[in-house]
Amino acid sequence: MKLVGAKELPTEPESDIVVFVLSQEQLDYIGRISRDINPDMPVAFGGAHVVRTLLERFEESGIDLTDAASEEELTHIAARKLRQRDRERRRTRA
Repeated sequence: MKLVGAKELPTEPESDIVVFVLSQEQLDYIGRISRDINPDMPVAFGGAHVVRTLLERFEESGIDLTDAASEEELTHIAARKLRQRDRERRRTRA
């Protein structure tokens, strides 16, 4: 995985590499999260580590985000599924 600045992307993928296009604000946020998680991690690896960790956690959760057509829709789907899962966990504990 690699992080790159915003640019026009080819319509057809050239390889198995996944490319994330992030704004400067998003990169700054990921940098802060990375330092919070592991202050000793080199900056060059921190962002990729945060993104990879988030993707792994969603994969482990079983939440399907493939139907999202935009960043906003992805956020709504993820939040809805996480709230639903949280409610189900509370019911089983009660």
